[in-house]
Amino acid sequence: MVHHNKHFATLITFLSLIPLVYFIPDSLALIFPDHKLLQVIAAVAIIVPIISYLIIPFAFYLVGHIYGKKVKR
Repeated sequence: MVHHNKHFATLITFLSLIPLVYFIPDSLALIFPDHKLLQVIAAVAIIVPIISYLIIPFAFYLVGHIYGKKVKR
């Protein structure tokens, strides 16, 4: 069993945040042009679940699949 590495999770989080933070707020600015606070709240509400429930679990699944072992969190 492979134990998950905090540094790996941090690296994956950082690298996946770059495109999300680049594109999502600009897209939301088109929907809510006059409400900056609403843009920020919506961006955080979209980005955090994507990172937490899609990207990080998928990254650990790939690591486990590559090494042929289940990753323990």
